[in-house]
Amino acid sequence: MKQKGAAPRISDLIAVGQVTRTVGIRGEVNILSLADGPGRFKELTEVWVGPDESKVERFTVAGSRQNRSGVVLKLKELETQPAAEARRGQFVYVRKSKSRKPAAGTYFIHDILGLQIVTETGDVVGIVQDVLQLPANDVWVVMNDGKEVLIPALKHVIVSVDLKQRRIVINPLEGMLE
Repeated sequence: MKQKGAAPRISDLIAVGQVTRTVGIRGEVNILSLADGPGRFKELTEVWVGPDESKVERFTVAGSRQNRSGVVLKLKELETQPAAEARRGQFVYVRKSKSRKPAAGTYFIHDILGLQIVTETGDVVGIVQDVLQLPANDVWVVMNDGKEVLIPALKHVIVSVDLKQRRIVINPLEGMLE
């Protein structure tokens, strides 16, 4: 059921989870958390759900709990298992103004995407296209003239991140840019 009220602007939303499956027969959904922790969902009172930011509907959070496979959300407007099943694969968004700030020296993926990477000497490496979340560390996928360059997000590689200037300065490891 679509809620009335002003829809958020696309640029005002941030994905915090993705619906993976239904739970039970009363419309609960299991969420794969894209946020900093599953406890994040206990604070939410409203979310927007949809296949992408341009096609979302507002829902009221009636409750949340953790389980082995993620977070279970009860959305007031989803009352049946078929209604919840229709949301499988869709993303759960919150307004950016309601999102938590990342810890010092860490960044949200959506903040890193699209930033220009340059070396300390000013050589342009390219634009961040994707972020791979690997067990050891994140790796930023950068495109430069059709060539893919992988930049490990390590303190000794990343010199500075300037979100306002949309620029990242790196100290590349030997052979990284070849």
